[in-house]
Amino acid sequence: MFGHLVERYQGMVYRVCIKITGEAESAKDMAQEVFIKAYKALPSFRRQSSFSTWLYRIAYRTCLDWKRANDREWQHRSMAEYTENDWVTSQTPEHAALRKEASAELDENLNSLAEPYRSVVQLYYFQRHSYQEIAEQRGVSVKTVESQLYRARQMMRKQGEEWR
Repeated sequence: MFGHLVERYQGMVYRVCIKITGEAESAKDMAQEVFIKAYKALPSFRRQSSFSTWLYRIAYRTCLDWKRANDREWQHRSMAEYTENDWVTSQTPEHAALRKEASAELDENLNSLAEPYRSVVQLYYFQRHSYQEIAEQRGVSVKTVESQLYRARQMMRKQGEEWR
C-alpha cells in the first residue's frame, strides 16, 4: 500500500525537494528522507487535510531543515577551510557540458510548445510566478492556468521521450 503512495506522490515530493535544495542529488536524498518520515508518521495522519497536503508539509519542512543545516555549515567555514575540491567539483568540464546539453534540450523542448503553453511554463518555472499571478496577467482563471501547465508538462514529457 505505501509503495503505491510513493509511486503516486514521488514526482510532487521531488519537485518540492529540487525547488528548495537546488541540487538533483540532494533532492533525491531528501525525497527518500521524506518518504521515510511519512511512513513512520503514517499512524499520526488524522485526515484533517488531504494526504498530498500532509506529505507536502513533511517534504517542505524536511527540505527547509536540510537547507538551514547546509547554509550554516557553509557559513561557518572560513575561506581557508575551503578545499580545492570544493571549488573544482562544482564546475568540472564534464559538469558544465552536461548542464549545457540539458539546457539546450530543455530550450528546444520548450520552444516546441505552442502558445499558451510555452508562456505559462516560462512564467511559472522560470519567472517563479504563482498560479494566481499568471491567471491575473493573462486574464484567465486559476483552473485554466493549472490545466495549461498540466498539458504543457505532458507534451514536454512526450517530446522528451521521442528524443531519447
